[in-house]
Amino acid sequence: MKRFLWAVLTLSALCLLYGCASGGGSPSVSFSANSLTFGDEEEGSASEPLLITLANTGTAALTLTSIAVSANFAETNTCGTTLAAGANCAVNVTLAPSTTGSVKGTVTFTDNAAGSPQTVSLSGTAVTPSTLTGLCVGEIEVGYNLYDCENSEQPTPCAVGQPAVTPMTETFSGCGGKTYVVDTSTHCYINGRPWAHCQATSAVVSCSVQGQQCGGTLPGCCSGFTCTAGTGGSFCQPTAGSSASGARSSSDRGLADRLR
Repeated sequence: MKRFLWAVLTLSALCLLYGCASGGGSPSVSFSANSLTFGDEEEGSASEPLLITLANTGTAALTLTSIAVSANFAETNTCGTTLAAGANCAVNVTLAPSTTGSVKGTVTFTDNAAGSPQTVSLSGTAVTPSTLTGLCVGEIEVGYNLYDCENSEQPTPCAVGQPAVTPMTETFSGCGGKTYVVDTSTHCYINGRPWAHCQATSAVVSCSVQGQQCGGTLPGCCSGFTCTAGTGGSFCQPTAGSSASGARSSSDRGLADRLR
């Protein structure tokens, strides 16, 4: 009798630790992606999220002890501490760098399924934010074949060190073919004439990869991707002929939108 009671107690303890279903069984974990790749993101900012769908493909409840993410990344999820057999949940991961250069990391899942802890690899590029230099530049005609191109007189609306919103490179033929990086979201004056722009330190801007939302004030799509309209909004998708892969389903996108 004592042996029987000991066996029952031992089985109960194992069920609490590993999860038991009526008739036995065990949990099993699968992910919609084994890796996520982010586009360029400015240091000190956060990207649009990319989605990992975690599914319990086993026959018993999955007990989640923790979901942890590496430095320079962040996550939110709908998983809770227990995931029933056949159920799934969403893990939204963002690139939020506090440094510059290539960044790599993982999302680590600790649970009661075989192979725990499981990981999904993360990678992206963190770039230095473009800022204003204080100089106002533009191709302003002041006479026959004469142009003014820059004005460093203060005060100007081009505050030194202010973040550039939409930096891009422009070449002014009337200014001897000079090339400047300007922030097209700004306007300033040269010799009292409007529609010049503030100079920026670089043309670097954040960009989005496949599955990230785009359009409006959001970062544009990285090279090889096009902002494509869908029923749930506009998302970066591979340009025709691109070798980019890893498309998210419309249901995945809808789930990600609900979590924002």
